[in-house]
Amino acid sequence: MFLSDIFTFNCNERMGSLRGARVALIACGSFNPPTYMHLRMFECARDVLEKKYGCDVVEGIISPVSDHFPKPGLLPSKHRLRMVELATRNSNWIHVDDWECAQGTWTRTIAVLKHFKMMLSRRDSGNTHLMLLCGGDVVDSFTKFTPSGTHLWEPADVSEIIRDFGLVVIYRRNSQPQATFRKLSLAKQLLDNVYVVNDDVLPNDISSTRLRAAIKSGHSIKYCTDDAVIEYIASNGLYRGADDEKVVDSNEREKLISEPSVR
Repeated sequence: MFLSDIFTFNCNERMGSLRGARVALIACGSFNPPTYMHLRMFECARDVLEKKYGCDVVEGIISPVSDHFPKPGLLPSKHRLRMVELATRNSNWIHVDDWECAQGTWTRTIAVLKHFKMMLSRRDSGNTHLMLLCGGDVVDSFTKFTPSGTHLWEPADVSEIIRDFGLVVIYRRNSQPQATFRKLSLAKQLLDNVYVVNDDVLPNDISSTRLRAAIKSGHSIKYCTDDAVIEYIASNGLYRGADDEKVVDSNEREKLISEPSVR
């Protein structure tokens, strides 16, 4: 990955007070199952922050959504948590945290970020800056609406996330994060906290959806995720059929549409 393939939203060299900072990255989502794309996102983000902006990226946190998120096909958190543990077992900086998936209700992304900011502040005396790591498809969902006509993401949440935490966005095929940010009409000083990473050298379109479909149809998923994850899926008979589907109340489905699980 070349630095020329990495750019901030406004294509400038500004990074404000974050230049040279100690940074932790957090990715929220289903991880159903975790893939190499999820891990690759962390590596791409660390490359741009360290090599281009002189940051010290000290930690990568994966925060799986709780079982209370009404998403069809969402496996119980005990399985998703264990799979992420297996996928990250050889990493010296990326790990999974069970706080979000242990909550008794679905937790909005802004609340998750505030929790981990507080934890990092206690541990590091406020010296570590937490940033949200996500794909371009998640950014595109910022402007979407639920079937009932309400915002999928609360506009105030989006502004607060960008202002107080910042975003590192990994471009995904068919995503248009730059266009989405323009639609949001955010203040320029907020957009200075958005960094879009375009990994043209090693693009990765692996997705959990594709892996689930491949498993269900009997195809191999080797080299798409860690071998230990593949073994866990096989030994527990996961993603094989309708038994994996989670029943979702129609009213809840109306309130929280199924994609994405980060908002």
